Amino acid sequence: MTHASSLHRDAPSAPPGPRRRDLLKGVGSLGLAALAAPAPSWPALAASAAPGLVLPLSCGPYQNNGASPWSAELPVGSAGQSLKVSLDSGANFIWMTSSLCADGGNLCQHYGGTQFQYQLSKSFRWVSQTAKPVDFGPWGTMTVKTGQDGIGMPGGRTVPATFYLAENYTGSQFGQIDWDGGIGLPSGSAYVDPSVSFFVADLMDAGIIDPAYPYIAFDTDPRTRIGTCRIGGVDPARFDGAAGIRMPWQPYTTYPGVEYIWTCKLDDYSVGGQSIARDKVFCLDSGSSEFKGDDTIMKATLELVRRMPVKPTVSLTLGTSTAGTPGRVTVPPAIYDVLIEAGPDMGRVAPQFTPLGLQDLVLVGSMMMDHFYTIYEYDVTLRQGRHVLAPVAMYLFDKPGRTYVAERGGAWTVGRPKPVAKESP
Repeated sequence: MTHASSLHRDAPSAPPGPRRRDLLKGVGSLGLAALAAPAPSWPALAASAAPGLVLPLSCGPYQNNGASPWSAELPVGSAGQSLKVSLDSGANFIWMTSSLCADGGNLCQHYGGTQFQYQLSKSFRWVSQTAKPVDFGPWGTMTVKTGQDGIGMPGGRTVPATFYLAENYTGSQFGQIDWDGGIGLPSGSAYVDPSVSFFVADLMDAGIIDPAYPYIAFDTDPRTRIGTCRIGGVDPARFDGAAGIRMPWQPYTTYPGVEYIWTCKLDDYSVGGQSIARDKVFCLDSGSSEFKGDDTIMKATLELVRRMPVKPTVSLTLGTSTAGTPGRVTVPPAIYDVLIEAGPDMGRVAPQFTPLGLQDLVLVGSMMMDHFYTIYEYDVTLRQGRHVLAPVAMYLFDKPGRTYVAERGGAWTVGRPKPVAKESP
C-alpha cells in the first residue's frame, strides 16, 4: 500500500493501499513477453535455496479501496495477540490498530476487526505518547502514538519492534481494510521512518535470516487464497528461472521522501496497442491491489477501457527479460476487471485503475503479483555491528506450468507459450 505521509509515503497527494482480489474462477492471467531463451546467471536467485523466514499469507475479500487483501497472522506482545498484518513493500514503518481506539467506539472501524490490546502485554512499553497524524492522502489520516513490543515469528522466535499504535482513523477507506496493521518493507535503511523499526534489518541483526540472501519473495495464489512471504531466501521450485524480468531500482523523486517505495523505469505503458505514456516510473507495492497513480495515465486507461468495443489489454514495457530483451507484461481484462467481494461496492465488477495524483507514477500490487513469483533484492553492508540495506532490483518470474483461462474466452499464458489446459472453476 502506498501512503502519503507515513504509511506509504510522504508525498503530497500520495494515496494509500489498494485492495484487490481476483475472481479467478478460471480467470485470465498476465503475460510476460519475450522470455524464450535460457536464463542467464542472474544474482544467484535460481540457486538461492536458503529457507529464510516463511510467513504464511491468507487472502481476505477483495474490496474496492485499493489495498491488498493479503495478510499474515502474527502474534504480538507477551500474550501473543493474533493480528492480521500486511507485509507491505509500499510502506516505511510498522503500525497496529490498537485499543487506544476503544474510547471512541468507531474511531478505528476496519474490516480486519482486531485491535492490539497493549494493556494486556507485559512486555509492552511506550516510546512516545505524543499523538501525531499519519497522512494517507486520498484515504484520510491515522492518528498514532509510538510503542515497542515483540512480534512473534514462525519457529517461536520474537523480534522486538518499535511501531505505531493507531488511535483514530479519518477516512471511509479504512473501514474496508482487511488487515489490523502493517509491516513496512521499504527499499532501504536510508528511507525507513526514523520513529520505528526496519523489520528486515532487525531480522538480520537477530540472526533470524541470513544477510547473504537479501531477498523478499511473494508467492500468492488467488484461486486457493493462500500464499507466502519469504524473507531471507527464495524457493527455486516455485518459479521458472528461465522466464523472468529484472527491474533495477530507480527512485521516484517527484515528491521528496517517497524514495522508500520499490520503483523502476517504465519504458512504455500502452492500452489496446496505443501508447499512453513513455519514460515514467513503475512501482510494485505488495500492500496495494489495483493500478493507480498518475491522473492522466489512469484516466486515459479508463476512457479506453470503457470506449473500446472489445476491452483492451494493458501492456507495460520495463526492465530486461532473461532473454536479454526488453521485458513486457500484458494484463488482459479478465485480470483488471475485478469482482468486488465486500464493502459498499460488493457484487460489482469494476476495472481497477484509480487516479491518485501521483505524477509520472504507475503503481500496482496484488492484481499483478498474484500471477508471478515476485522478488525484491537488497544490497547489504555491515556498519558498527548493524545491517544496512539498499535497494538493488525487483523481479517477476513465471510460476512453472501456470496457465489461466479467461472467463470471456481465450487464454493467456504467463511467460513462454505452454499448452493451454482448462482449469476447473
